Amino acid sequence: MQATSRDYEPPARVVHTGLFASFHYADFRLLWIGQLGWSGANWMEQVARNWLVWELTGSGVALGLVNLFRALPQLLMSLPAGVAADRFNKKYVLMACQSVTMTCYVCMLGLVIAGLIQLWHIYLFSFILGISMAFNQPARNALIPNLVPEHIMLNGFALNQVAMNFMRVVAPGIAGLLIGWFAVAAAFVGAVVLFAVVIVATIMMRAPGAKSVSQTESAGGQLREGIAYVLADKNILVIMIIALAVFTFVMPYNTLMPIMADNVLDIGAQGFGLLLSVAGIGALIGGLTVAAFGDVRHKGLLYLGASFGYAISVFLLGVSPSLGLGVLLPMFVMLFIGAGQAIFMTAGNVALMAHAPEELRGRIISVYNLDRGLMPLGSAGGGALSDWLSAPIALMLMGGAASAMIAVVGALSGRIRRL
Repeated sequence: MQATSRDYEPPARVVHTGLFASFHYADFRLLWIGQLGWSGANWMEQVARNWLVWELTGSGVALGLVNLFRALPQLLMSLPAGVAADRFNKKYVLMACQSVTMTCYVCMLGLVIAGLIQLWHIYLFSFILGISMAFNQPARNALIPNLVPEHIMLNGFALNQVAMNFMRVVAPGIAGLLIGWFAVAAAFVGAVVLFAVVIVATIMMRAPGAKSVSQTESAGGQLREGIAYVLADKNILVIMIIALAVFTFVMPYNTLMPIMADNVLDIGAQGFGLLLSVAGIGALIGGLTVAAFGDVRHKGLLYLGASFGYAISVFLLGVSPSLGLGVLLPMFVMLFIGAGQAIFMTAGNVALMAHAPEELRGRIISVYNLDRGLMPLGSAGGGALSDWLSAPIALMLMGGAASAMIAVVGALSGRIRRL
């Protein structure tokens, strides 16, 4: 008999509630610790990578391209990654991804220390890291419903976001300080150390619910089955249309932050890390707020509101430098950007998992991640706009376009408001 989350839930009479309800499950705790380390390492590497590219080139286009190479595998590999998440043991999929990621971090660190790093190296490792992330996300997200019962699934996804965003508060600021005090290599060292925590936590995780659902059908047949299910489910389609606007026009704002910090706000590497940390504080607040809900009846409205708020906040970030309040107003806006992103990600994942059969969860997440694969276009377009016009104008155009798209979908689709 195939193992499921029922094999290791407590007796039915025990109903865990509260802010940290999901922590009553040992495997979820280990997954959470791994998410904590992964997020910290990822943010430190991201700050180091973007700052290194800016130092090497001084080009917004180059920043856009390096993030293009990082995100492009989401588009190319998302569907095969979903099949892998459903077809193989999810724990082993995570371990394979982590081995690739650690290898890339160590290689980049070695090249930076040796003074041999070149732009094409960063492009190459960014692409490989993107492949690893493309396979990691469907497996990790599809695993959460196996580790906690359905009534606290929103809590589990929210706490997963809290883990990501707690380190988002801490890691970018530390990375910025390490770069300012020492050199960019120090931030890469921090990423390697933190990622070791991820590997240890994943090895310790038993996760019987991580086993494959079925291998009786071919991989191609399973892929077609997942796509057909998504196309037939109108609720999932509406969720993906909104995600399309956010992933294409809103999330790429991060690509422009080195330019905002250095050229617009004149606060350097430490200020760059601080801006990202402030966004992390907002995301932490947003994630804890959703976790405290336990469950909400209208997840679609929560998803719609968070998406719109996130987009408007990016627009306001572009406006803020022109209002004469120095760095204070951009810092304040970054709080709302972080909160909007955390709630958007949590509500979107839960809305999808609530409509997805267990045997299709990995594939449905992977189709959803096709929207994320459009981030490269947004990153490249944002970088080009910043070189042609300016970073603030690019942010206003990106946030404004997404806000308009989300508002139209929300007005025309009663389905999303009833989810």
